[in-house]
Amino acid sequence: MLRLNLEADGIEYNSCDWGLGGIRVEGLIPDRKLDESLPIKGSGVRKEQYLFIEVMATIVRINEAEAETALRFDDLTAEDLDTLEALITGRRITA
Repeated sequence: MLRLNLEADGIEYNSCDWGLGGIRVEGLIPDRKLDESLPIKGSGVRKEQYLFIEVMATIVRINEAEAETALRFDDLTAEDLDTLEALITGRRITA
C-alpha cells in the first residue's frame, strides 16, 4: 500500500498503515493525549497525481514502546472518502 504522509501540528509523519477509517504513523505527536481531536492533513502521490485531505482526527492509540500513534478520521465528507479511495486504488480523480 502507498505510504501516506500526515501533518499534525506542523510536523510531518510517515504512515505505517492507513485506510478509510484512520491512520497509524511512525512517531508520537507531542503534547497530545488519547481521545484528543486535532486537525490533520494527509497526502500522497498516486499515478502522478498529488492528493490530500484536511480533516479532524481523534487519537485512538499511543504506543510509546513502538513510538507510534493511531488516529481515527472524524466525519469524512464524500470528497474526503473519494480522495482516500483514489489513494488506495490508484484511480484518478477528475475535477
